[in-house]
Amino acid sequence: MNDKLLVLADLGHVKAYYLNESPTLGTPHLDLLDEWETPAKEHLSEALTDRFGRYRKDRSEMSDGEEHNLELERRHRAAKSIAKQIDALTTDVEGWYFAAPSEINRELIEEMEQGTRAKIEKNVPADLTKVAPDEIIKHFCE
Repeated sequence: MNDKLLVLADLGHVKAYYLNESPTLGTPHLDLLDEWETPAKEHLSEALTDRFGRYRKDRSEMSDGEEHNLELERRHRAAKSIAKQIDALTTDVEGWYFAAPSEINRELIEEMEQGTRAKIEKNVPADLTKVAPDEIIKHFCE
């Protein structure tokens, strides 16, 4: 069997598939291995309580309640979490394929362990997490 691990990611979703390119099957097909979500796409109102998440109405007070790089920190934590999960998925594979939006592709790869990065055979800078399996296959098998 000629299965290849295929991982698709964005900051909110990760999907792992086996891509089977066996000549006996004729056309390649995907088998879903795992899928999970990260809290990075949640609205801040879901992550913070009303009491501490509100802005002050009177701008003359000392603090205006801004979130000072909170979104950037949440993005960085999500990238680290996704990279760790990918590291765990790819420990027993010789090579694998990866796709993530161009805005976060490099960041995710940099957060991965060196051994995981070295095994990437194809890297597609595109968000394919919500794309139909037939379209995903076109990006990796042509």
